[in-house]
Amino acid sequence: MSKMVIAFLLGVFAFFVGMFVGETAGPVAGFVALAAYYCFCQFFLSRKNADAYRKDWPVMLVLDAPVLVLVLIMVLVEKWDVILSQGPGMLLATCGGTYLGAVVASLTARRTVAQP
Repeated sequence: MSKMVIAFLLGVFAFFVGMFVGETAGPVAGFVALAAYYCFCQFFLSRKNADAYRKDWPVMLVLDAPVLVLVLIMVLVEKWDVILSQGPGMLLATCGGTYLGAVVASLTARRTVAQP
């Protein structure tokens, strides 16, 4: 399968990760779980790429697309107190975790190449 399809499927599955952890342990734990999940997924998708945080933007956007669409739907449908309490946390966890995963993958690839 292509990297884009895998990224999209991983992004769709993230909804269930955030929902189940967020409903059980609270919103902060849900955001932390989302960030960790996205970090791991992006690391998995960008491993062996020394410039992952610069050149893997299409993969990062496809990975984040389901949550970005979900937040857009939430803005259109939900009340403002729900949007302001959950939207920024979801966006920060999603985009931040994805970017962190790309940076870690990039650093790991550089160290692997530099070692004899």
